[in-house]
Amino acid sequence: MCWEAQRKAIEMKTERQSRGGRKHSGFSLLEMILATAVLLMGLVGVAQLVPASLLLNQQNRSNSSALVMAQRQLEVLAVQPLSSVGFFNPETGGIFCELGDPTQPGQVVGSPLALVNNLPVIDFSQATVPGYSMTYIDPNDPAQTPWDVRWAVITNVGANPSSIMNKRIILGAHATAGVGIVLPVTLDRTVSK
Repeated sequence: MCWEAQRKAIEMKTERQSRGGRKHSGFSLLEMILATAVLLMGLVGVAQLVPASLLLNQQNRSNSSALVMAQRQLEVLAVQPLSSVGFFNPETGGIFCELGDPTQPGQVVGSPLALVNNLPVIDFSQATVPGYSMTYIDPNDPAQTPWDVRWAVITNVGANPSSIMNKRIILGAHATAGVGIVLPVTLDRTVSK
């Protein structure tokens, strides 16, 4: 009798499992499809970030190049004697670079300026001023990107008009070609000796 009760219990258990009470022994096809779809959406999202990061990397390289180039050009202008009104720049093919006008003390001489957040910046939307602008191509740049370099000078004189106290040089650099958008760089430096 005991065997009969065990057999009936096993039959009832088997019947319950076959009616929908199945065991969970793995993933169903629907679960696999959903998991694959979620994984693919994540991979597509990451794949879209790669071109964006490459573009940002290129723009950061261009911005860094602009800053280094502008600093170098500003240094070339700043090391000239205060009494000098210009010099021939050998780095740019020997063009004459003007360095302000002591007969116009306190006045902006050279490239037009604009105020951005109360700071003077070179206005690249205006025409170039001869003697206060040049095109520069870095010989170390493999892309040979041309740069529009402009500057303005404010000369401050002492009590004696022939004694120059200091010069404020505002220099801007802007890539005229290349990849992506490169914002102009403006540097401001006062030189006194």
